[in-house]
Amino acid sequence: MKQKSLIITADDFGLWPEVNDAVFAGYDAGILTSAGLRVGAPAAKTAMVSAAMRPDLGVGLHLVLCGGTATLPSRDIPNLVDSSGRFVERPLEAIWLYRRGGGLREELKAEIRAQIERFLASGLFLTHISSVYHLHLHPTVLAIIRELACEYPISAIRKPCGGLWRFSRHRALPGWQRRSEAIVVRPMLAWGRLRARAFAGPDRVEPLNRVRPCTEYGLAARLREVGPGTTELICHPGSLLGRFDGVGEAAAVTSSTVRDALACSDLEMISYRDLAEGMG
Repeated sequence: MKQKSLIITADDFGLWPEVNDAVFAGYDAGILTSAGLRVGAPAAKTAMVSAAMRPDLGVGLHLVLCGGTATLPSRDIPNLVDSSGRFVERPLEAIWLYRRGGGLREELKAEIRAQIERFLASGLFLTHISSVYHLHLHPTVLAIIRELACEYPISAIRKPCGGLWRFSRHRALPGWQRRSEAIVVRPMLAWGRLRARAFAGPDRVEPLNRVRPCTEYGLAARLREVGPGTTELICHPGSLLGRFDGVGEAAAVTSSTVRDALACSDLEMISYRDLAEGMG
């Protein structure tokens, strides 16, 4: 492996057909190497079938434990979701809620298990685990993942996430909410990074683009900033969510300019599968 290794991951795989199309186009262009799959999302089944035809695409589980719908029915996890099966919307709420023990922890474990099993039922190789709002590094959630790693093939997770969170948190929030989240989330991510040593993972995790709009020339220049070790760059190509530049990132990850920049660089393109199999 070269001194500098790079993983480019698309999150929210399976969320919409537009995201799936962008992920496959980015992979076929030789730029995207990994994807994080939401197993309960509307386009997840299509994503699974098409990903199976691209065995070199590293596909991991993008856990949804906040701001989305659970895999299990609400009657099985009544303390975890509302009557429609949705989790709480804000990460700060989830962080506080998941501190509770007892029955809620068992419900949380059952839901995480269900998402893992739905992923594995697709026949895909589970390369890694990440999550919406980085909640896989929450003390309770990470402890559950460590337990489940004794039963399921979990060997790599996304870590560290501090730099990515600072970039991706909602800028539209009032100042006091941003400060509150910072007070709670930063220690959680730092704690999670230390406790996740048993799992393989990149040395640093950063956004694909730090400014909007994302452009092919901006991304090509960004590649020159990648430091030694293994770096993961996160993107959301094709996303319809306003907080992401789905159109710009979809164009960037299919750009011949970016592909040529990678070819001329000293970067080795790898996927989470390389890390999971001990080759990273």
